[in-house]
Amino acid sequence: MGVAVETELPQARDIGLDHLAAQRADGTLRTNETVYDGLEQAPAAFLGVLPGADTGKMPVRLG
Repeated sequence: MGVAVETELPQARDIGLDHLAAQRADGTLRTNETVYDGLEQAPAAFLGVLPGADTGKMPVRLG
């Protein structure tokens, strides 16, 4: 049980992380986020997480 990459194939983990880092660097790795702007939106962001209104992460952007 568990993740075979971590326990049985550690070199595959390194290759996978390198691949993901390259995708992140060139912009082909995409993440889903629902972003709220401003600290005043933090309560709405928190309440949105409870019923599952978020898509991926739900950060609150400050500033």
